[in-house]
Amino acid sequence: MDRETAPAATSNEPSDTQSDVTFTSVPPTAAPSTTIKRTASSTTTSTPIQKPISVTQISEGAIKITGYGSSIVDVSGKWTNYRTVIYRSPVPGSQLLIELRGNGQTPLFSFGYPYQNSPLEGLRFLSEDTQAVQEIAVTASANWEIELLPDAFLWNQQIDAGNVPQAGEFMIFSANGMSFVGSEKNPIARGAGDLRVYNACHSPCSEETTTWIFELGPGCSDAPRLSIREVGSDLFQRTIRPTKSEAGKDFVEVSLQNYDWLEVLTPCQWSAKPTSN
Repeated sequence: MDRETAPAATSNEPSDTQSDVTFTSVPPTAAPSTTIKRTASSTTTSTPIQKPISVTQISEGAIKITGYGSSIVDVSGKWTNYRTVIYRSPVPGSQLLIELRGNGQTPLFSFGYPYQNSPLEGLRFLSEDTQAVQEIAVTASANWEIELLPDAFLWNQQIDAGNVPQAGEFMIFSANGMSFVGSEKNPIARGAGDLRVYNACHSPCSEETTTWIFELGPGCSDAPRLSIREVGSDLFQRTIRPTKSEAGKDFVEVSLQNYDWLEVLTPCQWSAKPTSN
């Protein structure tokens, strides 16, 4: 199995064990404030109330960071080869933008979305370029959480739970974790936010091409961005596919060869179904 099929998961409950990751925070722009009143001749000043950041161990080297509003999380010397990140902001009408920074606040990788009508969540894989992170800059207007997961975490979680792929199933990675989809038992996967598909059918399979049909949720005004990494390539190539509309529903169809990877970037709700050509 391609090593990229083994990043992270989300269903474990965090323990009470505190991580040794240190943190600092900047005041959220929308936080409440304490007003200090002076005499008529003086000015009135406000001292923003800083919201705390919580860092907890999940399991197997994974951590969850939670906070409110815009913050800087200092992870210098604490970044331990995380390969998957899952992010969430459960409040509709909020924004969540995340930037991983290296030395000198150099941007290494950024993701997330500005204000949306629905809650925000998604999953992104991390590359070798993001293994020297010094701090995480969060721009947010509400509660948020970030899960950092080591290599093979999602796959191991499913196997440990006794969940193995059935004949004809593929793997799909999202904020829900890793799911198997494509069999009679599991014909469709549902979720929201950024996702990836590994187009490797669990044997026996005979088709060389699989067409994935994505249905986007109602009220989705953001066109999804799709990229394909073909087998043997290290790069994702951006591809634009036609979107079909039927009775107010938006569909995206993408044809993949065996062992291709597909990345779909969208803040919207979605369903995904693989079909044979």
